Amino acid sequence: MPFYFDFSWLYFCIAFGVMLLLHLIMGVQSNNFFTKHVVVRKFSILDLEFPPSAAEMVNFIKDIFSLPAAQAKKTSFALRNQLLLDFLFMPAFYGSIFILSMKVSMKMVYFGHKFFAVLAWIQFVAWLCDIIENIYLLNKIRPEPTVSNVAAFKSYEALEVLKWGIPLLASVCSIAAISYFWLVGLYSYDSLPYLVIIVIEIIIYFAIKKVTTKSEDKLLQKFLQTDMENKPQVNPSN
Repeated sequence: MPFYFDFSWLYFCIAFGVMLLLHLIMGVQSNNFFTKHVVVRKFSILDLEFPPSAAEMVNFIKDIFSLPAAQAKKTSFALRNQLLLDFLFMPAFYGSIFILSMKVSMKMVYFGHKFFAVLAWIQFVAWLCDIIENIYLLNKIRPEPTVSNVAAFKSYEALEVLKWGIPLLASVCSIAAISYFWLVGLYSYDSLPYLVIIVIEIIIYFAIKKVTTKSEDKLLQKFLQTDMENKPQVNPSN
């Protein structure tokens, strides 16, 4: 199996575009993420990915199911769907970083050539960690989740470090290297159209995100209004 691949930037544009599209859909799903611990509040998937302890994770999930039945069902459904959609997001996300790192590797010599190729290939380690994490969380999302033992939770924390650390390292190093190439003029004019495509994708992403993203205050207000409408009305004459 070859260790180096010389991809076209077109493949990166496609993977990057799919990643942004799926991230937008996941953002819309997160509009239904509510939990109730004393008061109702919004949460993000990061609250589940980085809990202080195994017990806190379980309590957090229980707080979701302490919401009114209709909202608890809507939140748990949206959360499960986002985790399932994440399985499609993963190949686009890690694939983008794989291609980016490999592109940088092909412009390097000696140590840099090997280093960025390694950064590309270890994205599969992060991808595997992400898959295990999603399976773990999907099994936890239930009204009465069980608390993981210390060893299992420590393993979960290690998975999170690898899942986030590996792509972050590769992205920062690759973007820094590409920026250097641009500053010193070591780039091909053939790559300019692809840069334009990437910029357009980012602009479209933020434009749609601005339209679809609702403020936390508005979401909470809508939640409380819906909750009041769903409560049975008490007849004063009774």
